[in-house]
Amino acid sequence: MLTACEYDFIVPTPPIPAPPADDTISYSQDIQPFFNNKCVACHGGSTAPVLLTGQSFSALVPAYVIAKSPETSDLYIVCKPGGSMAAHTSAAELALIYRWIYKGAKND
Repeated sequence: MLTACEYDFIVPTPPIPAPPADDTISYSQDIQPFFNNKCVACHGGSTAPVLLTGQSFSALVPAYVIAKSPETSDLYIVCKPGGSMAAHTSAAELALIYRWIYKGAKND
């Protein structure tokens, strides 16, 4: 007697390439505006992490962000496909978050 198995194939998300050495990214100019536009409606005080201007960086680093390690940073993990915030994050925004973390997650 033969039986069949059903398989669901998981197609992995291709890795985002490392940004070039001369890449410039600013927390205040690039990352905080993303939070302001997409995140503060829910993460504006009652739901952690608080992502309001002036509070977001200290709420994220180091609790949710490991500098230079996007793949192990909770912020990146929840925003990438399959993550709980993926529906709210475009591919361009995800790449922005990746670049910022990869470049050292600086508060500039």
